[in-house]
Amino acid sequence: MCWLTDKVKPKPKFKEFLTSAYSVTSLIQSKGMTMPCYCFDSKYYYVSHEDWGVIFADVLMNMPAYISQKFDCEDFAILVKARVNERWKLNTVAVIIGDTPAGRHGFNMFLSDEGLFLLEPQTGDVFEIGEKGYEPEWALI
Repeated sequence: MCWLTDKVKPKPKFKEFLTSAYSVTSLIQSKGMTMPCYCFDSKYYYVSHEDWGVIFADVLMNMPAYISQKFDCEDFAILVKARVNERWKLNTVAVIIGDTPAGRHGFNMFLSDEGLFLLEPQTGDVFEIGEKGYEPEWALI
């Protein structure tokens, strides 16, 4: 037996849910957000809220260091979206640009079986839309 395969754990398989771009944008609008949403797919795949916890623990591990103006908030948000797409083949994590109490900021939004939520990619905090003063202004999904 190979020493490497003994150390590698298989990725867990999650139950996936399917929705449409129309449904995602309608859900966003139902939350009172009238921001532009750029959807590049017609079908969107997501998992349960609990399963997102496992996925975010994976993709947020070993993030690069914060470097002002070189690798900052929007870069973290873009990397989280890319890692989720690449590692887990799920496309309902959005890159969001908006306002926060600390100023203009990049962060993420995702769809789970419990609805839409925000993710602060630099800390791993997950919270509901409208909490913590985060105000999304546009989304790339």
